[in-house]
Amino acid sequence: MLQFSKTIEAAVANLSGAMESRDHFKNGASSKILILMSRENIMTKILRMSRLKFTLFGMLILFLSSCEDKEPKKERQTPLFPLSVGNSWSYDNISYNGGEPNTVTTQMNIKYSYKIDGITGFSFNEYKIGDPISLLENDESGNLVEHFFNNDKFVYSSIRYKKDAKKGDHWLYRMAVYSNGDFSKYEIEEITMTCTTSDTIIIIPKGNFHCIGFSYHPGGEQENGDPNHTMIDFVSENVGQIKTLHYEHERGNTWLFSERVLTDYSLK
Repeated sequence: MLQFSKTIEAAVANLSGAMESRDHFKNGASSKILILMSRENIMTKILRMSRLKFTLFGMLILFLSSCEDKEPKKERQTPLFPLSVGNSWSYDNISYNGGEPNTVTTQMNIKYSYKIDGITGFSFNEYKIGDPISLLENDESGNLVEHFFNNDKFVYSSIRYKKDAKKGDHWLYRMAVYSNGDFSKYEIEEITMTCTTSDTIIIIPKGNFHCIGFSYHPGGEQENGDPNHTMIDFVSENVGQIKTLHYEHERGNTWLFSERVLTDYSLK
């Protein structure tokens, strides 16, 4: 009977030990599994955050790229005075200097294109190396720009006609005034160009043209402050000079001295 009791106690002890070992193993394994699961969760979150950052960065790059694409690009404007070798204009020059009007027909022809001192432009006259010359160019805004050279070197640039000029706008224009027939001697005269109208219709036999008006006073002033001459050029976009009025002044009196009217033109 005693032996049986000891056997029962030993079996219970073994069963308890087995259960404790099972519980210990179970708890330990669970802890390891929890640790591994926690690590996996953390890595998953890190990967998700990294992917989110890359996604947001990519969206930012696309947004900035789209903003750059939407910025307006500055386009070259249609010029007031078209420049190309072969362009030509025919005019009637009408003089009213006392008596009956006298008409003389003249032509302007762009015959040459030169590159001098790194600047390319067009000329009505042949260039002789070393002589002074003006080259004409249209800038990106459609303005007519004059570049002047002497002894094969650049001297100055000046805007003659401004395409976006409004009535009352004025600017300084420099022009070379030649004192001999072969254009070898000159003086530089500074005159003020003024926009007299930004849009007017000039009616001539060739047709009706929307024009911008530019006035200037070459030749200096008289003793009383009046200008010696007043010139008004009417210029139409991509056609050129349509009409020019030349007024004379003396002792407070003003009269139309001459006018030049476009009769025909050809653009290449």
